[in-house]
Amino acid sequence: CRAGFVLVLTGLLAACGQAPVSLPDLNASCERALDRTAPLAVSYALDGAGQQMVFDRLQTYFTGMSAASVREQTALVYAPEAYLNDTLVGIDGADRIQAYFSHTMQDTRVLNVRFLDRAWTGIDCFVRWEMRVEHDALAGGEPVLSYGVTQFRFDREGRVLLHKDFWDSGTGLYEQLPV
Repeated sequence: CRAGFVLVLTGLLAACGQAPVSLPDLNASCERALDRTAPLAVSYALDGAGQQMVFDRLQTYFTGMSAASVREQTALVYAPEAYLNDTLVGIDGADRIQAYFSHTMQDTRVLNVRFLDRAWTGIDCFVRWEMRVEHDALAGGEPVLSYGVTQFRFDREGRVLLHKDFWDSGTGLYEQLPV
């Protein structure tokens, strides 16, 4: 049974693009990205029209995500120097983020993120969300709901510079594996 669990976990993580990195390495990559993106980030907190455009683009990207939509939209949503940390991996660059999401979507039937709330503090925006995933390796293929918060930073064009998820991958992913 333990060998079966390891095979399923390895297969699922491979479907997500790459194996998780160590927590110290993930934290260090995030700290570097926070320092690197701060001078490039702008606040949309007081700009209603710009803020709406940024979130409409993000919501479109994460609604009904597919490999095709990721290929078509990632360069519009993420800045070339963007950083993504989803609690499993830390990725630098829009091209690598696109590859990661494209690979993730290959075996995922549904990945839909719905934004519930958002709050600004300076150059950072925190978004509370609900994610619905359908994948054969999770919960017997049944829909899995999980909740989290993401810290976003945006550039002058409204593209994501920093995407740091605060999400319990234990309940959102590992608890759903058939063990």
